[in-house]
Amino acid sequence: MRDSLMGKDANDYDVTTNALPVEIAECFKDHTCLDFGMKHGTITVIMEEKVEITTFRIDSEYKDNRHPDSVSFTDSLFEDTCRRDFTINAIAYSPKEGYIDHHNGISDIKNKVIRTVGDAEERFSEDALRILRALRFASVLGFDIEESTEKAIRTLKHLLNNISAERIFTEFTKLLCGKNAKYVLEEFHEVFEVFIPELVPMIGFEQNNPHHIYDVYKHTCVSLGAIEAEPILRWVMFLHDTGKPHCYTEDEKGGHFYGHYKISSDIAKKVLKRLKASNSFTDEVSTLVYHHDSVIPTTEKSVRRLIFKIGYPRARLLFKINRADALAQAPGQIEQRLERISELERLAVKINGQNECFHLNKLKINGNDLLALGLPRNKIIGKILNKLLEEVVDKSLENEREALIKRALELKDIL
Repeated sequence: MRDSLMGKDANDYDVTTNALPVEIAECFKDHTCLDFGMKHGTITVIMEEKVEITTFRIDSEYKDNRHPDSVSFTDSLFEDTCRRDFTINAIAYSPKEGYIDHHNGISDIKNKVIRTVGDAEERFSEDALRILRALRFASVLGFDIEESTEKAIRTLKHLLNNISAERIFTEFTKLLCGKNAKYVLEEFHEVFEVFIPELVPMIGFEQNNPHHIYDVYKHTCVSLGAIEAEPILRWVMFLHDTGKPHCYTEDEKGGHFYGHYKISSDIAKKVLKRLKASNSFTDEVSTLVYHHDSVIPTTEKSVRRLIFKIGYPRARLLFKINRADALAQAPGQIEQRLERISELERLAVKINGQNECFHLNKLKINGNDLLALGLPRNKIIGKILNKLLEEVVDKSLENEREALIKRALELKDIL
């Protein structure tokens, strides 16, 4: 009901009833019913879409801070809503009675407040993921967190250690993509330090550099807020400077972070692997973090080399990252930096539209051609092909068969 009351389309519908699971299944016997949630009173009915129908229930203790040890059924909607996490999620609707709001959730929606149902410490102790869910709702909806709810979040943050990495990654990714993520990340960093301790050295770490006006963590949050709400991009901005505190040096010109891109990339891999992100997601984020600080001259040759190295799609993402990074730095040179990034984007679009050769499969000779020239069947074949491709990308060699063969014969005596 929350989304409906906020004028949004609902992603799904959850139905709750005093009917027992067996009665629900009997009622929908002409439809496919999935009963894998039967022990918790939930039947999933397949109609035009999946609809979860759950019997009013009361949860017992949550000894593992994740799941109730057992449930018992009740015929009271009020008792059922008392087990819900937040007041904004405890609103029911009946065609006969309209909205049924036992916990003043409608008022909290109007006032943009996140508040637990009942005692906050009890709710978070039942399922510690609710701590992250509260912060996620604050980020995504732009709501404030009620005082006692906030206090319980800070007090019980350690319970997140009992939650699986997969659940934390999913919830935290949604949080990162919220419109209010910058504020939530700044205000509740100690909560996120529980599962990403790599944040600790960043907090308050001054950069002492004329290009920066924020400490490392503040810069991270501001830059994240400056990029579109897409998971890969938000994770890149969140992790792109994690290596800075580990490579800080200072001279008469101020603070420097030489090589921080590599340390940050390594930390990104470590964090995402620990949170059980997919290999492809981890690779994409860590690669973009690695290249985020690259200085790319505004020439076709330089942009062509970049596309050759990381591919056109990644290059486009990298320019978005560069722009967000610049927007979180000292204001003096922002306009100049943004103009430079726009020129790099223009060159990349132009080069991509020319259908140039950036891959071995577009090279006009292949390994079989080199074997036919009498070259041995060993690693030299791959080395020559890669060198030919590199020279084609640099425009120092034409992607024409005769020119490639001639150059290959020269390279066999060099490589």
